[in-house]
Amino acid sequence: MNSIKMKEEINSRSQQDGLILKKNSTSRKNQLNTGSFLLNNLGLITVILVLAIWETLYQIGIINPIFMSGPSQIVKVGYELTVSGDLIDNLLFTLGNFSLGFGMAAVIGILVGLVTGWYRPLGKAFDPFLTAMLGTPRIVLLPLITLWVGVGFSSKVVIVFIAGVFPIILNTMTGVKNLDPNLTRVSSSFGASAIQTFITVALPGSLPQIVSGLRVGIGQSLVAVIAAEMFVSTGGIGYFVAQSSANFNIDRVFVGIIVIVILGILITSSVKWIESRLLKHRVE
Repeated sequence: MNSIKMKEEINSRSQQDGLILKKNSTSRKNQLNTGSFLLNNLGLITVILVLAIWETLYQIGIINPIFMSGPSQIVKVGYELTVSGDLIDNLLFTLGNFSLGFGMAAVIGILVGLVTGWYRPLGKAFDPFLTAMLGTPRIVLLPLITLWVGVGFSSKVVIVFIAGVFPIILNTMTGVKNLDPNLTRVSSSFGASAIQTFITVALPGSLPQIVSGLRVGIGQSLVAVIAAEMFVSTGGIGYFVAQSSANFNIDRVFVGIIVIVILGILITSSVKWIESRLLKHRVE
């Protein structure tokens, strides 16, 4: 009987120990999952925390509404402007200026960068002008552009084009110049012509630099279009922000700024997606 009782006690203790171990392992897994969730969403949590503090300070009156708005008020005004169509009209105006100007900059910049990178003498001849334009804030050309083409749609397209084309040219040219010489030798040894080598080797090999140039060009073009609309325009998000600031309407100013930030994030994310698709073969 004593041996049977001892076995039962041993079995019960082992079962209790097993339950304790399971509970400990479960709690550790939960802690790891919670820590992993917090780490993966740290950016989002920080944004929510900042917005909550900002809204609290606004609601209790610490923030002066003359100089600063609150998240809830910004959302309210943004919704009203969207429903009225005022915000959408200005956004479409900006997108039209940006899309046409940057589209032209991307096509011409990539073509010029490929040619000047492939033909070294042409690249050296073009280099002083490229260096001068990269070192000069393109927005200073706005008065001259306005004098040439006026204050309408064309002036914004031209300034966007000038702001975006030179970073694209430089990065594309650099990508072609830094190609592995062995690739071109192998292509030539298989009887490929200069044009065939250019298309099959230079263009794919310089894709990372081309995409990098597009990302830099997007940022500078977006700055250029907003600045141009602030000074020489009768529409667009830049014009919307400038007019709201002149009328001391801080809520509308914040709405315009947030729209610009979201626009920049969306455009940059689109380029990153295109980059991942184009360069997918490199990862594999």
